[in-house]
Formats: sequence, structure tokens, C-alpha cells
Amino acid sequence: MQIIILAGGEGTRLRPLTADTPKPLVRVLGISAIERLTALLFRNGFKEATVADFYLADKLEETLGSFSNGIKLSYVREDVPLGTAGCARKAWNGDDVMVLSGDGVCDFNLSNIVEFHEQNQADVTIVSHEVSDPREYGLVTADEIGRVIGFSEKPAYDSCLTDLANTGAYVISREIISRIPENEKVDFASDVFPEVLSSHGRIFTIPETGIWFDIGDISSLLQCQSVLLNEEKKDYLIFEGASVGEGTTVTAGSVIEQGATVGRGCRIQSSLVMNGSSMGDGCELNRAVICEDVTLGRGVILGELSAIGSGSVIGSAVTVDPGVKIAPNSKIPAGIRVRRDVTPSGYKLLETGEGGRADGIDLTTENLLFLGKAAARAFNQESLTVGYSAGSENAFEALSLGLRSCGTAVYYLNNAAFGETVFTSRRLRTRYCAYISSGTVRVFRSSNCELSRSDERKLCEKFNRADLSDSEIAPIVNADAERKLYLDELKKTLPKRFSGTVQLSSKDPREKEIFSEATENLSWLDGEKLRFTLGKTVEDTILEFQSGQMTYEQLLLLSCRSHYFDGENVILPERAPLVCDEYAKEAGCEVFRVSPPDEPQISQFSFDPLFLIAEALGYLSKREISASVALSELPEIYYYHKTAKLRKNLPKLLNREFAGNRHGSDIIVESQGARAYVRPLKSGKELRMYVESVSQEEAQAICGDILSRLRAHQS
Repeated sequence: MQIIILAGGEGTRLRPLTADTPKPLVRVLGISAIERLTALLFRNGFKEATVADFYLADKLEETLGSFSNGIKLSYVREDVPLGTAGCARKAWNGDDVMVLSGDGVCDFNLSNIVEFHEQNQADVTIVSHEVSDPREYGLVTADEIGRVIGFSEKPAYDSCLTDLANTGAYVISREIISRIPENEKVDFASDVFPEVLSSHGRIFTIPETGIWFDIGDISSLLQCQSVLLNEEKKDYLIFEGASVGEGTTVTAGSVIEQGATVGRGCRIQSSLVMNGSSMGDGCELNRAVICEDVTLGRGVILGELSAIGSGSVIGSAVTVDPGVKIAPNSKIPAGIRVRRDVTPSGYKLLETGEGGRADGIDLTTENLLFLGKAAARAFNQESLTVGYSAGSENAFEALSLGLRSCGTAVYYLNNAAFGETVFTSRRLRTRYCAYISSGTVRVFRSSNCELSRSDERKLCEKFNRADLSDSEIAPIVNADAERKLYLDELKKTLPKRFSGTVQLSSKDPREKEIFSEATENLSWLDGEKLRFTLGKTVEDTILEFQSGQMTYEQLLLLSCRSHYFDGENVILPERAPLVCDEYAKEAGCEVFRVSPPDEPQISQFSFDPLFLIAEALGYLSKREISASVALSELPEIYYYHKTAKLRKNLPKLLNREFAGNRHGSDIIVESQGARAYVRPLKSGKELRMYVESVSQEEAQAICGDILSRLRAHQS
């Protein structure tokens, strides 16, 4: 069996360590990842390995040589990156293959893995490992005997069916390797394995419970360092030849390599100080990394998960904010605070929350500028439509300047409502959209008002790490002409005359202004007094009248029936009430349900409260009935929303407790008289339950059942 070690990746998330060092040569407890791997191979009885390299290949080959820990090494170099399968194909010698990652740390029993592969007569065996946050990994779903039934690549929490991560270690038969085209970019996880699975090949997974770390970023490197120290029953490690001054505290999880000099009165907390670096008196490191030959002046403070590139000189009394990366050979003058990455430019952690909100950063002018640059790069400089509420002018200026400085044209709407912005974006055919209001920014696809997981990752990666240098300034275009079309469409949706009076309550002045303009020529006749209250989201919309009230779900039913009345189909979010489908069937129409990141545009009324109101009023007018009568015709269904906090093990919960309840990206739990849609929020720390029920008691009962299953699983 041929051993192929993949060692060509650039390790961009681990910079600045990998700016001048191949990722496989990054050391943990003084030993590089690839040398740990060759030692593991030797212990498992192997004698030879082929290293497939690319990035800084000369340095890698010169450092390792032709032998490492008793393993004879040969090298195959890619001319251009060929992907995991493409480079393995280039290195293949015609035998069955074990593929291993040269830039991770593991203690797998390789002999057992080969034996498992042979016993199952597998075409492919994937080594998997349980992980705490499955969103950062490719996942493997298998049956009870280990036969693989599906894959998902870095999914959102609502798509996680397992917490078994693909470790990048495989045993693959020669027949499968021979099918990989030569000199083409091909990946095992995204190309080869799905094809084998679809052609009914035998793919198995063997879970490994020992140590495995991808070492993809600074956090995972330090975590790996801490775990290995614990395995060796050491609190910390100070190499022979390192110098530590009087009064310095070194806490658990720290490593100080040989040749490093630490001054007096320093505090080294769960950090890594590499060869040849020196620190002045009174420095503080908090889960930070100092690369080789770095010089720190007196009183330097490094925040959590910060890293200083090799050869850099940091002046006295400098504070480096958490998460900041400083490139090799940088010079930072004394007494300043480093708030963002130093070459390439970037910022600390950006995350995207529910509905595409930009979370984890202060919405300062500088951050908004960089968010705009990141969005332009992540979305390939496509034009964006940006709407903003009154009082958000400065935020818009910063965001749009960032977009335009990277070549992205901006269509803008001043003092706009959310629904108005999405409508205009669709009219302009801009795929992506941004909305700024009340100190929040949302970036999303205009089709479904969400970001896909891949979009989220690209946006966050570009914001945090990418080169966001300027290009030719793109234009900024006033989109008021399209705004008028929004108003025209809303007027068309509203009835010409209505039996009753309508009052609108909203905290958004623009929504009230739009509604007033849209209804200024509407003839109001005697009838019911209706009061619509708009909340933070469209789901908070309520209609109140003398004899009762309607929730968002009930208004949605009226809006759907308005379209069915005209023989029109609708496109709804996946968790819209299922009664919508029943009404559609009665009318000979169809309901199409969309789950992010699907592209079809969901109907405007499903996310825009003004169109929701217009459609509902239109339905009442077409039928010439009151809201009281319409409510009496609706099924007696109670709608209930509840959020449950989670502690851990979400993928196992979804797989073991709710595997049989999957429906697209939702989990649907049904009991007699109640149906609950269960969806994890993007944080992975909460589950949101949307319940349809014949009564409040049944709704609370099904929620109680779900919560008890949660508690039982997490106890």
C-alpha cells in the first residue's frame, strides 16, 4: 500500500505562522506536524511515503530530507494546485493508497484502519472524528455498520445531522484512484467521494477517538498544544536553552522554545513563544503566538489569539488587540494600540447572525468601510442595492465607500423600509442586498432574505483575513426611480376601496410614510376599524379589531388566499403554515417552499409587512367580507413560537433524536393536534420552535415534549 502525504496547502488561516513556513512544518511542542506523522507511520510498521507538496516546497523538502523518523521519503510537486484528489493522482504509483494530511496532528491506529478497510472490502474508507463545532468541517453521515450514506461540507447548524468530521485520512482502492483525471483540479470530498457514492460504491467510515487536530488556525494550534501537554502530564514546557526572567509567571498550556528570552515580571498564559524571540520586562501574553526571532519591547500586551510574524519588532508599551495578526518583519512603534491586522489588512472576528446580520464587530466607520470591501470581494464585485433608514446616513457612506473602492457599483435608497429595499433590489436584478437600520447591518441575498453558509464563510473570511486593497472606484446610483415602482406595486396590491378604516402602528417612520402614500387615494367606506401593529420582524405583525385579532400566520393565509382567488401560485418560506398548501389545492394552485440558499424569490408578502397588509386587505375586499368573517373561516389553529437554549452536542441531537423528522432544512415534529417546526439558530446555541396547533395546550405539550428530549440528550 502506498502512503501519500498531502503537504501542499498554504495554510492561510494560520498566518502569520505560515507566511514564511509550510504548514506541515509548524511545530507543536517543538516537533513539526509532518514529523509527528512520519513517527506515527513508523510505529505502525510502514517504511516509505510520498509527499505531495506545492507551497514553499523547497523549504519543506530541504528540512525533511530523504528520511524522517525511519520513513523513506520521496516528493511529487504540483505545478499548480490540483486539489486533494488531483495531487494524490499525480503522486500515485499504481497501488492501493492511504492518504494522510501532513499538516494535522493525530494518533490514529493506522494498521487497524487498513484492516477495517480490507474486512469491509471497501472502495474507500474515511477516517472520521467527533468534533464540537461541525460547521467548520466536512461531515460524514453513516449507518450503524459504518457504511457512508451522505456528506455535507461545512454546513449551517440547521443542516448538521452528525458531528463526525472527515479528518482527511483515507484508504482508497487503486480502482478509484485510477478514475481520477490527471493534471486536473479534483477534490476527494466534493468530487470523488460523492461520485463513488452515487454509483453505489462501497464507502465506509471508521471513527477514531484519539487525538486529532486540523491545526487550521491559531486557536486550534494552541488547543492542540494544550492537549498534548496534558497527554504528557505537563502543565507547560520550557525548552532547554530558553531563558525566563525572575518573577515571570508561565501558566498551563504554554510553550517557550529553545533560544527564546523572556524578561522579568512577564505573564505567559497558554501561549507559544518560538525560537530566538525575546521579550522585554513586564510583557503579557494571553493565548497568543510569537513566531521566530520576534522582539517585544517592555510592557507589550498581546490579546487573545493574536499572533506576531517572524522577525517583527514591537515597540515598548504596545497593546495588540485580540485576534490581530501582524505579518513577518513588521515594525510597530512604541506606545500605540494595534486594532487591526497589519499587512494584509483586515479586522478581528466578523460573524453573521440570523437574517444575515453583521455580528461581532462594532459598527464604526472603519469597520463598515472594511465590511463593504469584504462584501465586494466575497461576492465577486457584483452590484449591490443598499437601503438605509433615517439617521443611518453615516453608516451608509462608510459601507458604500468600501463597496465602491473595490469595484462594486452601489444602488441606494435613502430613508427606505426593509421590504422596499428588497423589492428594489429584485427590480434591479442585484443578487445581493444590504439594509442598515438602528445600529444594525444586514447583508443577504435578495431572493430569500438570507445568506447561504458558503456566502457567510466567504464574507467573514474576506473581512477577517483577505487583501482588501482598493481598485477603481465604482459608481453610486440613486435608485429612487425603482423606489417609485415599489410604491406603485403596493398601490396595485391594495384594493381601490375598502369597507372599514385602517390604522398602522410601526416604530419605523418610513413604513408609516409609505403606507400613507399608498393609501392616500383609497376610498374608505363604513366598516370595521382595523389596527395593524408592525414589530421588529414580519412575524411580529398583528391585526387587531373589535371582535378579535390575527397573527402573522393568519394574515399569511389571507394573503395566500388572495393570490389563489386570482388563480396564482405563491412561493413561501419553508416553515410557512401547511394550511397554505391545503387552501392552494382546493383552489387548483400550487405552493412552492424555499429553503436557503435556494434561489427562487419568495413572495414579497412573506417577508414584507406592508405587502402582507395589502394582500390581506385585498382579499377582504375581493370577498367583500369583514376581518371578523375571514377569521371565522380560518381553521382554528393556534400559532406559538418558543426558543430553547442548548448546551452542547447539537449534531448528535439532530441525528439521534430527530433524524426521522427532517423536512428540508427544518425538523418537523408532529403529535395529535400539533405540528412543530424546529430550526437551530445560526449561533448553534438555540433552537427556535414554530408551532401550529389546534389549541394552546397542545402547542405547549409538543414544546414540552421537544424540551424533554433536549434535556434527556444533554444531561
